Amino acid sequence: MRLNDEVALVTGGGRGIGRAIALKFAQEGAHLAVAGRTASSLEEVASEIRTLGRQALVLPCDVSDDGAVREMVRQAEARFGRIDILVNNAGYFTTNAPLHQMPDSEWDQTLRMNLTSVFYVCRAALPGMMARRRGSIIMMSSIAARAAFPFSAPYAVTKAGLLGLTRSLAAEAGPYGIRVNALCPGVVLGTEMHHKVNREIEKMSGIGPEKRLEAARHSLLLRRLPTAEDVAATALFLASPDSGIMTGQALNVDGGSRLD
Repeated sequence: MRLNDEVALVTGGGRGIGRAIALKFAQEGAHLAVAGRTASSLEEVASEIRTLGRQALVLPCDVSDDGAVREMVRQAEARFGRIDILVNNAGYFTTNAPLHQMPDSEWDQTLRMNLTSVFYVCRAALPGMMARRRGSIIMMSSIAARAAFPFSAPYAVTKAGLLGLTRSLAAEAGPYGIRVNALCPGVVLGTEMHHKVNREIEKMSGIGPEKRLEAARHSLLLRRLPTAEDVAATALFLASPDSGIMTGQALNVDGGSRLD
C-alpha cells in the first residue's frame, strides 16, 4: 500500500473528484478526514472508507470561512495527530456569462471559494506539516488555467491563481520537506460541475451535450475524456513517495488536450 497509515484531509470530499480521491487513498491505506458543505454526502463517503478498513472523520465545513477552516484542521489533527496529505479540492464553477455582463457577486464568490479558501486551508495546515518536516499538498486547478475558454473568466482566473500559489508555496515549504503540486483536469465525466457546464453551454449555444462531448473526445489525443477515477489515480501519485522528488509541478489530466 502506497499510503499505509498516512492521514489525508480532502476538501470537497463528499462527491465527484473529491469522493474518488478519498476512496482511492483509503484503498491505498490512508485514513481520511473528508470535508465539505453537505454532511449527508460526507457520511456516505466515510461509510465506504470504513468498509475498506480505514478510519474516517466527517468535517462539515465552509472552506471560505477562515474560522471554520481553522476548526476543521484542529479537529483533524486532534483525531489523527497529524495531517500528512492535504487535497484542496473544494471549489465553485461560476455561472457562464460574458465578462462585461458578469455580476460582482459571481466574481467575488468564485475568487473566495476557489482561491481564498485554499489560502485559508493551507495556512491552517502548514504549521503542523512544518513541525514534522514532511507533507504533500495537492491543489486542484484546471485545464481552464492553461486554455482559452469563453464566458468563465472568474473560474479561469482562480484556477490560474492556484498555479501561482502552487509554485510560491512549493518554494516556501520545500526546505521543510513539504511538497506542493497541482492537478489540471480537463472535462471530467459524471461530475456535478460537468453537468452544470453542460446546462449552461446548452442554454447559451443550443448545442446538446452529446454532440459537444463527441466533438470534445475527437479533440483529445487519447479520444477519451477523463473520469473522477482518472484524476484520483494521478492524485495518488502526487500524494505517494512515487513522486517524492516532485514539487511546484502542475500535471494535466485531460486525455491530451494540452501539452504544456
